[in-house]
Amino acid sequence: MDYIISDTHFNHEKILYFDKSRVESLKLLGIAPTISEMDRYLEKIWNDTVTDEDTVYFLGDLGMFRKKQDFVAQLARLRGKKILFKGNHDHTDQLKAAYKAPEAQVIEVVETAKSLKIDGRQVWLSHYAVDLPYPLLSLHGHIHEAEYQRDNMINLSLDSAYMQTRVFGQPISFEALSPLLSQRIAAISEAYQIESENKRYDRLVERAFDEKITINKPTATQRHELALLVDYLNKNDLTYATVLKQFNIPNDNKVLSEKEKEKVNLTGFEFEQQTGMSGNTGIKDD
Repeated sequence: MDYIISDTHFNHEKILYFDKSRVESLKLLGIAPTISEMDRYLEKIWNDTVTDEDTVYFLGDLGMFRKKQDFVAQLARLRGKKILFKGNHDHTDQLKAAYKAPEAQVIEVVETAKSLKIDGRQVWLSHYAVDLPYPLLSLHGHIHEAEYQRDNMINLSLDSAYMQTRVFGQPISFEALSPLLSQRIAAISEAYQIESENKRYDRLVERAFDEKITINKPTATQRHELALLVDYLNKNDLTYATVLKQFNIPNDNKVLSEKEKEKVNLTGFEFEQQTGMSGNTGIKDD
C-alpha cells in the first residue's frame, strides 16, 4: 500500500513553539508536549500504520539532525520503503547518505517534485505548494497549520487542517486520500464552468458597449461583476458618474501629495517634463 505524509520534524526543539496545534494534539492524546515524547509517539503511529512492504511518499522536513548518521538512524526506525522529497530543513548530504544506507530503505530521493496518478487523477508531489492548471492537484507540505485557499492545493503537513481531522501524525494511504481528491476536482470543475459561462456573458457586454464603458484587467470575478454593472448602466441609460452621485462620491480630479507620488511610477508626461527626454525615443528634445 502507498502512503503519504509531510513535516514530522523529529528532534526539532522549536516545532512545539511554532505549531500550537501539535501541542494540543499531543495533550488530547494524553502525551506530554515534549520533543522526546512527540518523537516516540510519531514513530509508533507510523510503525503501527505502515508495514515493511508499504511505500511512504514523504514530502519533506523529516527533522533536525546535525549528523548524517542520526538522519539515517531516524529513517531506519520507521517501517516501509521511502520516497523522500527534499524539504527546506533536509540537507542534501543527509539525503544522499540515507539513499546509500540499506537500513533506511530509501528507494528514491526527489530534489524538487514528482508527478504521478492516484486513482487516475494526476497529482504533483513536492514539499512546496505549486499553483497548477486544471486538472492537476498540488500535494504539498511545508506550511504546517497555514492553508492556501485554493482547491488545487492540498496541504498534507501533519499539522494541516485536513490531517488534523484524522489520527494525529498518521500517514494517510492513497486510498483514504482519494475521496478528497475527487472533491477538489469536482469543486475546481464547477468553478471553471461558472467562470466560463460568466466570461461568455462578459464578452457580450464588452462587445456591445465597448465604446461607452470599458473593462480593464480585473480578476475573473471582478470582471463578471463589472460586466453586470456595465450591462445595467447601459440598459438604463446611466453612467459611472450616475453611480458616483448616487453614493455621494466626489467626482473630482485627484491631486497627489509628494508622499503618494513616491509610491507610484511617473506618468509618461511627468517623465518627459522631469528629464527633458521623449518618452517614446529616450532622446533629449531640442
